[in-house]
Amino acid sequence: MNYPKLTGLLAAPFTAFDAQGEVNYDMIEKQAESLVTDGVKGAYICGTTGEGISCTVEERIRIMKKWREASRGRLKLIAHTGALSLKDVATLNRKAVELGFDAVSVIPPTFFKPADEETLAEYCAAAASSAPELPFYYYHTLNSGVNLSMSRFLETADHRIPNLAGIKFNHHNLYEYQKCLRVCGGKYDIIFGVDEFFAGALALGARGFIGSTYNYSAGVYHRIQEAFERGDWATVSRNMDKVCRGVDLLIANGGIPAGKAMMLLKGIDCGNARLPLRQLSPAQRRAIASALERILNEP
Repeated sequence: MNYPKLTGLLAAPFTAFDAQGEVNYDMIEKQAESLVTDGVKGAYICGTTGEGISCTVEERIRIMKKWREASRGRLKLIAHTGALSLKDVATLNRKAVELGFDAVSVIPPTFFKPADEETLAEYCAAAASSAPELPFYYYHTLNSGVNLSMSRFLETADHRIPNLAGIKFNHHNLYEYQKCLRVCGGKYDIIFGVDEFFAGALALGARGFIGSTYNYSAGVYHRIQEAFERGDWATVSRNMDKVCRGVDLLIANGGIPAGKAMMLLKGIDCGNARLPLRQLSPAQRRAIASALERILNEP
């Protein structure tokens, strides 16, 4: 089936935790309002950034419910439903259908890994079959350890997964990304997900993006895309420098924990990440947010 392709920025929201490490569901309303205000078009719920794999199925269902309530139809919502058990995937998929989500998406199993594109297509067919009403996106990420050819996966999966919409492409291989854009006559939606490659992906034809840094710096990406479209390469370069320095700050401070600290710039306290991710002190979190603020406020 050919589905409409997603365009614009879609954020991968953080899951806020309180001081005891429990999900802070009350923050979701603030997060949704912030995204709408910043011109973000949608949200990818409980993915890597949202620490979905570190949450229970029950927590993920409640998070999904809260995002549906908070978005009030203003955001496209994709539920990440990946899990080690296909039965858990099915439970989350059926809840996504019930709640009226716009799509579902899965990472592959990260312990017993599919060995080739044929097996991956078989696995995804099983995962997608529990929500045939919704578009299905495979989540291709370096973090999974499953580094197969996505163009071959699409060729293998074509006609085998009726609701396959495309791929959330979180990988540095832009050669493979280009091939995926062209597979099967370009029918599949290949959403780009490496924020620091944003301008490069634009040059290759990307128009839909899912990323974590859109939660707190969407304006920078809007400026890059607007400048790209009018051929203002100096503005593209200047703002991509801000993006890359912000990513450097993330990497230096543990990734997701640092990104959650950066949400303090939006007046949203997402707390710490769950173990085994790095635990930051209140002073460290404030320092990270201040460092990003200085980067974003440069001319």
